[in-house]
Amino acid sequence: MIAIIMGTYNGEKYIREQIDSILAEDYKDWKLFIFDDASKDDTEAIVSSYVKKYPDKIHFQKNKVKFGAAGNFFNGIKEVATKFWKEAEYFCFSDQDDVWMKDKLDRSLAKMKDIENGKPALVFSDVAITDKNLTITANSYFEAEKVDREKTSLNYLLMENKLIGGTVMINRALFELEMKAEEKGLVPYKKAKMHDWWFGLIAACFGKIGYVEGFTEYYRQHGDNVVGGESFGSYFVARFSKMHEIRHRIRENIEQADEFLKYFDGYLPETELRVVKEFVSLRNKGFLGRRISIVKNKFLKSGLIRNIALMIFV
Repeated sequence: MIAIIMGTYNGEKYIREQIDSILAEDYKDWKLFIFDDASKDDTEAIVSSYVKKYPDKIHFQKNKVKFGAAGNFFNGIKEVATKFWKEAEYFCFSDQDDVWMKDKLDRSLAKMKDIENGKPALVFSDVAITDKNLTITANSYFEAEKVDREKTSLNYLLMENKLIGGTVMINRALFELEMKAEEKGLVPYKKAKMHDWWFGLIAACFGKIGYVEGFTEYYRQHGDNVVGGESFGSYFVARFSKMHEIRHRIRENIEQADEFLKYFDGYLPETELRVVKEFVSLRNKGFLGRRISIVKNKFLKSGLIRNIALMIFV
């Protein structure tokens, strides 16, 4: 069974379309678990109507505390894994405002079974970017954003997330590592920037990451998005007009790696341990030392422009 984790917050505008697209999936052995993060609109009423109609397929829980975007997914998957562990072999993440292709689960599962071989594994795909009315504005997020989706080794992934959360599927072996690490009493979402990035780091260290060719969902862009696809030109301008903010983001990347190190220290293979420690040590290096380490260890982003900006701001 595939457990689909959906995080919601004030999602009344588009959530019906997303749930309907999941119900239309060709692959049918799934359950949808929706976790609402204190919505103030009609999200709960809308979802409740689906739960009533599909009680065996759709489950809803309103969070007792507000977790935030990343925390809601971390809490959700932990809740599902605890209550439905024997059934759930794979876990997918779903945003509230996208629309899935009807073969998304089939294609993702096929790729997963092709690469996992008993190891922790994660697969992801491209998306078609649309406006709020689902009119396609770009057939590929990775092409539009100039993101190199092939560079998912640990050194690259520490500096830049290549994964699109709504396309990610992980297997049970990968989540077992997360649960084992949580025995230390740490809380991942306090330092993890997003759930997909965190699980990507786990896969890069302990298992495999696979790419599903083509796009598997329509990625709706609108004013309420938590993250979204800004144009390449606006990316470039923003990096130079918001220097303090960009430096803060780089520091957050290092803090995330430091938290990851605390989580998995004692489990990390020697090579991956060295890479994470070197990345974390960037915060203690001088102007020249940071830049030498970034180049030497390939702690790089996608494309020349981003890396020029990285060398300026780091």
